[in-house]
Amino acid sequence: MVSRFPFSTTQPVRFTHTDPASYVFFPRYFEMFQGVVEDFFTLGLGQDYAALIMEHGYGLPTAHTECDFAKPCRLGEQLTFSMYLEKVGRSSMTIIFIGSVGAEERLRAKSVLVAIDMNDEGRPVTIGKELRRKMEDYMESCPPIPEKPGSR
Repeated sequence: MVSRFPFSTTQPVRFTHTDPASYVFFPRYFEMFQGVVEDFFTLGLGQDYAALIMEHGYGLPTAHTECDFAKPCRLGEQLTFSMYLEKVGRSSMTIIFIGSVGAEERLRAKSVLVAIDMNDEGRPVTIGKELRRKMEDYMESCPPIPEKPGSR
């Protein structure tokens, strides 16, 4: 299931995501974040993520990530990731991921992705006008980023 504002996708916590205690092994969340980014570009913005890399030589590697885990996720749960664009800079974007099971927030992460030219030693490049327009339109249409539970 995918929703558009905020871009959200739900997936089951699979056996391959978990450790022997049936909890999601924390590095697997970072793989899930990448999947959400790819789906966001392809399904949410209408910009084929694979084509960005394979045809245009345009990469979006993660330069920084931080994550807070409120409660573990377990095998068989339905995990929904909602993605918010917090900021779009000249050559970077800041993304907030909120992972929830039902109405309960389980984790929150912030990642900075940098646009690079994969054909020029990975040097940062300006985000293209069309892609920037799509991201800015998304930000304008998206509801505000929810406060962290217990942050008041």
